[in-house]
Amino acid sequence: MRTLLLLTLALGCASQSPPPTTPEAPSAAAPATAPAGPEAFGEPLSDAPVIALATLAADPASFAGQTVKTEGEVTQVCQRMGCWMEMRAEDAPTVRVPMAGHAFFLPRDAAGRRATVEGQLVLRELSDDEREHLESEGAEAAATALQLTATGVVLH
Repeated sequence: MRTLLLLTLALGCASQSPPPTTPEAPSAAAPATAPAGPEAFGEPLSDAPVIALATLAADPASFAGQTVKTEGEVTQVCQRMGCWMEMRAEDAPTVRVPMAGHAFFLPRDAAGRRATVEGQLVLRELSDDEREHLESEGAEAAATALQLTATGVVLH
């Protein structure tokens, strides 16, 4: 099962590879440029109202299990695949945002950008192995994770 999961994850990453270079394009990496506009990943966001991240963090039990839409600044992105991010907003703790079932991935250089996220809010305890794994990828994981399992993300 673990091998199948790793193979699935590896195949998911392979589909996210950059386009091949053309003879006219230099093979050296070009300087990064900011996207011209918002970039959408996963499912399109609904017309649901945005709930402040501070509101969700202040009373997560009231929103647990519900689909919510919120906004914040991306502080960390998984540097292996782009399969999770951490985001925060003013007066709110950092919230972990995994991409639902590795259905989509974010650019690994998205830290510092603003994000609108929609997904299910979950409050759960992380095992020691989960914390260790996440911390090895750069996360600031805690024993209890306020998590928003994203079905859709728009980076601004």
